[in-house]
Amino acid sequence: MRALFSRASATVSLSLFILLGACGSGGDTAPGTFTVDFPSTAAAIAVTKSTPGVQVFVFSTTALDGSPSAACESLVEDSRNNNLSATPVASSAILTPCELMAGKGSLPIGYGSYAFLAVAQKSGKDYLVGCAEQTISSTNTVVTIPMTLANETEDVPSTSCTSLSQACPSGGSC
Repeated sequence: MRALFSRASATVSLSLFILLGACGSGGDTAPGTFTVDFPSTAAAIAVTKSTPGVQVFVFSTTALDGSPSAACESLVEDSRNNNLSATPVASSAILTPCELMAGKGSLPIGYGSYAFLAVAQKSGKDYLVGCAEQTISSTNTVVTIPMTLANETEDVPSTSCTSLSQACPSGGSC
C-alpha cells in the first residue's frame, strides 16, 4: 500500500465529490459523491491529528482477479498485508477528515463497476481501511465506504471532542 499512498461508536460520514464521465456525452460530468464512514468520532479525530490523512483508490472490478463480488475482500486483505498489487483507475488526493468534511477534493471516474478502497493513515502507517463495491451509472452515483481498523490490535485513542468539527482545523481544541 505504501507505493499507492504517495507517500465515529458514533459514525462520522464525510463526503468527497465524484466527477462522473457520462458515457457518449463528450466528457460531460454528472455529480456524485462518496462518503468515508469512520467507525467513530475518536477514530476520525485520530486521523485528523496525524498525517498524512485519507486517500481513496478506485479499481475496476472487471480488471481484478476472481469474481467481482470478492473484489473488496481481496483489496482489503492485500492492503492489510501491505501487498496491494492491483493498479487503480483513479485515486483521490490525500485529504484530512476535516478537508473531507468541508467537501474538498474530487475523484474523476466514468460509469462502470468499481471497488472503492479507502485507506487512512496515522503516523505514517495504515490505521483504517474500508472498501465498497458499486456500479456507477446515471441513476447511481453515491458510494459509502465503511472504515474499520486496519489492524485489530490498534487502539483508538480517547478524545474529549464530541464531534469532528471540534477537532478542525488541524487538531482543533480537543
